Amino acid sequence: MQPKKRFPNWLKIVLAAFAVLFALGAIFGKAPEPKLTTAAAPATSAPPPTSATPSPTPAPAAVTYTVGSVTDGATVVVNGSDGTSKTVHVLGVIAPVASTGCYAAESLAWATSTLSGAAVTLGAETAQGISLTLAGGQDYATLAIQKGYLKYAATAALPALAAGETAAKQAVSGLWGPPCQGTIDAPAPAPTPAPVATPKPAPATKAAPPPPVEATEEAPAPSVYYANCSAAKAAHAAPLHRGEPGYRPALDRDGDGVACER
Repeated sequence: MQPKKRFPNWLKIVLAAFAVLFALGAIFGKAPEPKLTTAAAPATSAPPPTSATPSPTPAPAAVTYTVGSVTDGATVVVNGSDGTSKTVHVLGVIAPVASTGCYAAESLAWATSTLSGAAVTLGAETAQGISLTLAGGQDYATLAIQKGYLKYAATAALPALAAGETAAKQAVSGLWGPPCQGTIDAPAPAPTPAPVATPKPAPATKAAPPPPVEATEEAPAPSVYYANCSAAKAAHAAPLHRGEPGYRPALDRDGDGVACER
């Protein structure tokens, strides 16, 4: 029986080393491959970074107003270009009481002709109202007070309006004249009737005296005599006229010159 061949010691050492390397490779993985370095490409100038700034938001268009209707000289309804509408009380003025106040009809008629359909500019809204400026730059309240169509509201404390009212009073304009005399919260006072002139009686004139009655001579006694009208009628002489035979005043009862006419 042949004896077994034994591996030489150097071979055992080599195989053991390979086994260790194999175990280490399994544990730590594949070794990283070396990177290949290439020539760097020439640097190009990169554009500078731009900061993205948002474009400004356009401001909303200003709202313009047009007067749609007039309630009274101090109150109007305006329509905005943005489709809105609102009722505006004009700052610093007082209008005559509608329908019943003195000068109410005149004030409303003037305000309607001045404002209806007109473009206006509204001032800042306050607790006492909003100022109203006409297209030509004229303040509506000042104009209305100066012409005597509205009164000044002292609570507004606007010296320009107070001065306008003083001028209207001095000029006796509009509601400051008769019959209102500045009263706008009551009907116009009834005018005092003018005294009726009593015609003087015509001077008495003396009545003209009646024309004189010409005296007529009594006719001479007729040659024919009738005792009465029956006798004259029986003789077929009736009627008898003055101057005829048989006529005598006794038979002429009414004295008209005809006797026994019936």
